[in-house]
Amino acid sequence: MSNIKDRAGRLRRLQNDETFKGLMEEVRQQQIDLFLDSSATIIEIEKARAIVAALDSINRIIQSGLDAEAVYDAKTAK
Repeated sequence: MSNIKDRAGRLRRLQNDETFKGLMEEVRQQQIDLFLDSSATIIEIEKARAIVAALDSINRIIQSGLDAEAVYDAKTAK
């Protein structure tokens, strides 16, 4: 089994972990709530935007690992 498959397996377990999913959603919702708070400062909003961007980056990294596995599987299936 390749490193690609090992990594994809770990990423898949993380992606499917209920605690992880709940944590990601909770952090995202906190930032959305801050966006909607009319008393939030520009600095707080910028910080919230950066946190949401980081969450999106985490999701992209996970998806990239899963995509790499799909490409690996397609190449080795020939």
